[in-house]
Amino acid sequence: MLRRRSPGFFLKQARSRSSANTLTLEREAKCYELAARHPRFGAMAALMPRCHHWDAAGTILVLEMLPDAENLWEHHQRQGRFPLDIAALQGDKLGTYHRQAEPLLPTLEELQLFEKRLPWILSIHETHPQYLSQMSQGNAQLLQILRDNPGLTRALDALLHGDVKWENLLLYREPGRERPLEHPPEHPETPPDIRIIDWEMADIGDECWDAGAILQAYLSFWIFSLPLSPGVNLEQAAAASPFKGEDMQAALATFWTRYATARGFNRASSRRYLERCMACAGARMVQTAYEGIQQTPQITPQALCQLQMSMNILRDPAVAVSQMVGL
Repeated sequence: MLRRRSPGFFLKQARSRSSANTLTLEREAKCYELAARHPRFGAMAALMPRCHHWDAAGTILVLEMLPDAENLWEHHQRQGRFPLDIAALQGDKLGTYHRQAEPLLPTLEELQLFEKRLPWILSIHETHPQYLSQMSQGNAQLLQILRDNPGLTRALDALLHGDVKWENLLLYREPGRERPLEHPPEHPETPPDIRIIDWEMADIGDECWDAGAILQAYLSFWIFSLPLSPGVNLEQAAAASPFKGEDMQAALATFWTRYATARGFNRASSRRYLERCMACAGARMVQTAYEGIQQTPQITPQALCQLQMSMNILRDPAVAVSQMVGL
């Protein structure tokens, strides 16, 4: 709902009144309630748009509309590079949130709505054959690759978002605080902040899944920048991409350094967590590949590349950390 002279509203409503459709919206509303009621969830509140109203009877969630926001996938495409300040911002925000949320969880009775489920991609290889007809041919091919490589499915407490991806991370500046054009040097532009949207998949689980999702977002974005085509090997495609692998590595290192600092990790803990997050990144990349080919008649070169990278990561996360993050 757009309004010219005052903030707009973003309305979310369940498609139907079935329990399956209302549960995810109820879970998202609970996240906003936790952020508003518990001061120790301040870092969580800082990551969310404002919640104006939750109508439980009508399952309608009324949120703040963020004018002129752009998601991180769009931002990196527009920039044509991997800005280190954006990598640092992601690390600061997510690390601070995970540090503040973790000690609270055992004490809150309101968390019964969260089911502590494993991410669905970790059990996709167990899909019953009767459901294969409902998949695209591309997804069916991906599933067969997973079954042919069982090591890929063996990868794997905090309140985590559960579906962190760049499409759900919005860069945003508070309205009315832009730099005045007549005095640019004296009035620097307000630095961007991050808001995370779509908390419907939030759950209690391993926070490494959230952090790993950021790692895989960089890797998947880079893969989609590659001009993959028959007769072009990966090295040639990487050389032709406008997004350089060394720049991505610097951004990944910046993200993790800032995340680990925000979490208060020592050197040994940082390395241990990073290797686990990298394993989660490999598993999350399979999910990204699956979601990207749900309507395709066959598996795409990008999805194949994602699966190959997933296999390499899950085969030895420590080596992947050294090669991809440089730490």
